[in-house]
Amino acid sequence: MTAAITLDTEPRLGGLVCAVSSPSLPPLTELGAQHGSFIRERVIEHGAALLSGYQWTDWDDLDTFVNHVVGAPLDYTERSSPRTELHPGVFTATDHPPTEEIFLHTEQSYNLTVPRYLFFFCQQGAPEGGESLLADCQAIHDSLPRDLVERLDEEGYLLVRNFLPGLGLSWQQAFGTENPEEVRRYCADNSIEVEWLAEDHVQTRQRRWAVATHPETGVKSWFNHMTFFHSSSLQKDLTELLIEEYGPWGIPTNTFHADGSELSQETVEALHAAYRGHQLEVNARTGDVLIVDNLRTAHGRAPFVPPRKLFVSMADALSWARLRPVEQASLPDGGAAGHLG
Repeated sequence: MTAAITLDTEPRLGGLVCAVSSPSLPPLTELGAQHGSFIRERVIEHGAALLSGYQWTDWDDLDTFVNHVVGAPLDYTERSSPRTELHPGVFTATDHPPTEEIFLHTEQSYNLTVPRYLFFFCQQGAPEGGESLLADCQAIHDSLPRDLVERLDEEGYLLVRNFLPGLGLSWQQAFGTENPEEVRRYCADNSIEVEWLAEDHVQTRQRRWAVATHPETGVKSWFNHMTFFHSSSLQKDLTELLIEEYGPWGIPTNTFHADGSELSQETVEALHAAYRGHQLEVNARTGDVLIVDNLRTAHGRAPFVPPRKLFVSMADALSWARLRPVEQASLPDGGAAGHLG
């Protein structure tokens, strides 16, 4: 008979994170079997949970734990960052240079179907740096200028991606196929305009919402990739070089207002200040599991000194139709904005 697992909980970082530990060092799978619902409720209540003091050894352990807490892990579709799939539903965290920060963002908020929960499994903590960056998206929403929030809440924003040789992911990596017709079908089904500007240059354009209403709490959240994908989030020298070479509509990713107009410097500064003003750091150590409510809490990563091994699973797919008030459940008018630019 499996022994009952006793849990200790403690709110941290102003209550955004609930720390969950156990003195008995039980297997992670047993924790999920006994307390999966409790853990999910703490993630919803706080925005994230950090689990420490549990044992896991292989991919099946991670898969079993995710299933106990929220259900089967999801695939990674319409990709924007390089990842390696290690096991069905288990991926490396972004294969991004360790010397660079990963800016705060909400996972796949540019998709029509988004993951509700993110599970970060730390197999090996970095000897220096590598903290997980978190920010309360409800607080970000409330701290931004009201006129900006109201405009973006009503109109959404425009995301333009260019798939060019040697710059970021190829269209084959992003869409998981070598067949252009499959890309066209996917884009048609997901309100994305796609255009082959040259044999090796594909451009996509999609309008997406910027504000989501949490399906359980009813609170509005700043849930978008408008800042993460904007040119200002790149290193300044690189941004200037890319825009000089390709223009604002030709760089790998950039975002605009829904009508195709560029974001003002004042808007860009307000967006960055809101994320930075609410940024917090969580240092996940070897064996820890960080679970994030993707609708409530943005995440990122500080630079680090290798080695560091972190894996991620995503779960509980939600349609954007569930994240908007009833009167605005459809896509922004037209879905994409191919006539602009």
